[in-house]
Amino acid sequence: MKDIIFLLMFSPLFILALRNPFLGLCGWIWTIMAIPKNMLWGFSSDIRFTYILAIATIIGLFFDKDPLRKSPFNGMFILMLLLLIQSAFSNMFTFGSSEASWIVWSDFFKAVLLSCLIMILLTTKNRIETFLFSMLLGVGFNIFFEGLKFLATAGNYKIVGINNSMMTDNNLFALAILMVIPLYLYIISQVKHKYLKLGFAGLAGLSAVCVIGSFSRGGFIGLIIVSWQVFLKVKRKFLFILFSIVFASSAIYIAADKWTDRIQTIEHADQDASFLGRVTAWKLATIAALDSPILGAGQDSIQHFHVWSYYYSDIHDFDFITKKNSPINYPKAAHSIYFQVLGDLGFLGLILFLSMLLKGYFTSRSLLKKGKEQWIQDLSKAINTVILVYMISGGLLSMAYYDLLYVLLSVLFCIKHINSNKQLPNKVIG
Repeated sequence: MKDIIFLLMFSPLFILALRNPFLGLCGWIWTIMAIPKNMLWGFSSDIRFTYILAIATIIGLFFDKDPLRKSPFNGMFILMLLLLIQSAFSNMFTFGSSEASWIVWSDFFKAVLLSCLIMILLTTKNRIETFLFSMLLGVGFNIFFEGLKFLATAGNYKIVGINNSMMTDNNLFALAILMVIPLYLYIISQVKHKYLKLGFAGLAGLSAVCVIGSFSRGGFIGLIIVSWQVFLKVKRKFLFILFSIVFASSAIYIAADKWTDRIQTIEHADQDASFLGRVTAWKLATIAALDSPILGAGQDSIQHFHVWSYYYSDIHDFDFITKKNSPINYPKAAHSIYFQVLGDLGFLGLILFLSMLLKGYFTSRSLLKKGKEQWIQDLSKAINTVILVYMISGGLLSMAYYDLLYVLLSVLFCIKHINSNKQLPNKVIG
């Protein structure tokens, strides 16, 4: 019955996507973040809702005569496109490439395609906020249920990630949630209805609960960064400090010893097997990049045994860092966006990736100071915080191709386009 009800609700969205690509885009991002197939157990659980909406949106775009649409080509999109092309060459011409590499590339291609449509269609403040609203409602569905499970079990439920998404483990889920907290705070400042404000405030609070419930050390570091950035920007700092103390005390009390023991391992990282596995993966990623500076080893290749063992023979070249390494028969993911790209795509890929991040960071910094309207400054602040959190916490996680990053960078350049077309109000000369 639930499957039939959902299909009846989904069908009009498909028709709307054909008639209005912008609405299709909003539905597309909602399905990416909500992952509706996880809610269904019948025949409709095999239906690719995101794929269907994407096709409908693209078809609708060809027939749509929207006068507001614009070209997607700007500095950011060109960097994304170059990174996509370079990763394709890497997968084609490196010995480490496998079917898994092309699965990663396929997901990356979808993220860049989505970014292209965002840059074409998000041409007004209302469209940007409607798109963000859809995205936050989608991810909010998972935040709501995962957060409540953690609270209802008094911290005994460990959040392990969301199936059928890029948030498949606790660390990836924690970073994804950290990336939406600043956006929740922005939406709260924009909506007028008090119940909507309360709803989004509740999701923002549950987001912090989810980060704690993930038992992720990288997520904990990111939560500190987000809290500090919010503290710098809020007007009622004393109230924020009071709320933070109450919240942190309650959350840590609920999480009890398991959470504090996990976080305290940061102090003894050099003795932690998980961390040593990461350092070993970082060494091998560097060796792979030195072996093939232009192409690397191929996406998602280092953690496969034949590639891991091939480069492991040279690992002692990096004994000056540490002589402790994880065993050769236990391949590890890079657990770092930087070493992930370095090993996957070589130094050229890393340069393109860093250029994209830095361009986003400095563009958001410029807009938060020079935005011609308050909402432009506020949303640029939020995205600037997201990029900062991603660059720092991402140093401990493998999420270089995460679609939310590319979505928000695209939104940022839509804001930049709107800002460049705004006229500053005339000053009255008295």
